[in-house]
Amino acid sequence: MNSEEIKTRFGSYHVHVLEQDQTSRLANLYSTHDGVAICRTLAVTRFSQPISATLKEADTRIRAGQSIGNTLQQAGLLMSREVIVEATTPCGQQFSTLCGQTVPLASPVYLRVYRLHAGAQPQFLAPYAIIAEAHHPEHTAVHAGLMPLSDIDASQWEPDTKWAVDALTRALS
Repeated sequence: MNSEEIKTRFGSYHVHVLEQDQTSRLANLYSTHDGVAICRTLAVTRFSQPISATLKEADTRIRAGQSIGNTLQQAGLLMSREVIVEATTPCGQQFSTLCGQTVPLASPVYLRVYRLHAGAQPQFLAPYAIIAEAHHPEHTAVHAGLMPLSDIDASQWEPDTKWAVDALTRALS
């Protein structure tokens, strides 16, 4: 789970919801160092509609600002990720600022987009969200061979995937 990886690797983990509405949220998943918040993952979540009845209680806590993975796990729910795309994208001013200027402008950052399923039983996992994440290079390094996001044909993506990637791209700029 991303939250546990951040806490283990960097000593702390926090969530700051930067924007949220009924269908989406933009969150800064960060660690703190000498009183400075360093973004480790900038995540855009596009919630599936409707939300499965099994997920309603956890969803209420998530929309109140809690960590998605931690909250689903604490509710005793199972999760699976279906990776849609992995790519690189250049670091923009907003992302560099959220990272405490520790990521140089225009340097490549790792981007992952996936569909998150959750539920009480493995055979009955329901779609919960499309999540697009950009990762600080100290958290997830750019892998050799990844294509730049700008070179990927997105014409076959479903609308929520395209929306999440576009929203993340804007948030990084």
